[in-house]
Amino acid sequence: MFGKSEEGIDKKLARNIKRIRMERGMTQKDLADAMGSIEQSVSKFERAISAPSAKAIMQLCEALQVTPNDLYLDESDWQGWQSEKLEHQEHSINGLADHIEMVQALFAKAEKAHDDKDDKLERAYLDQIIQMYMWSTDHFREVAHLLDRRYVNEYLDKMELETRNAIASNVD
Repeated sequence: MFGKSEEGIDKKLARNIKRIRMERGMTQKDLADAMGSIEQSVSKFERAISAPSAKAIMQLCEALQVTPNDLYLDESDWQGWQSEKLEHQEHSINGLADHIEMVQALFAKAEKAHDDKDDKLERAYLDQIIQMYMWSTDHFREVAHLLDRRYVNEYLDKMELETRNAIASNVD
């Protein structure tokens, strides 16, 4: 798994330390300072002349804001690990895409029912969407409040328009 040189030092680790340091816009001195070490140590790590101790690995991780996996995996392994990690988290891009697809399919079915003038079926599809978001009394309360605010705002808009029209007709 690890690409050891003849000296037994991991070359992938050396390449990754240098790559990540450079991606962060850090010099070897910057990294050494952040680790509480000397520049020559960082140089030796990056040239695979000496291997960092476990303590130095943790200091590297902290200074570079990475995990040990980021330091030890080669680029393709790291990308696969990141991709797998993202797929298995509770809130992932794939999860969001699946959710959007499911909701849009229900909206499409509701639109078709609307076009077919099937109010009952349209309402059933829209109700499925609503039920996805409203599973507690607090959610129903929020929707009730939102609908009430909408009604009051629409009523005020109509009242303003009627008042404006009444004033405009008296101005002439």
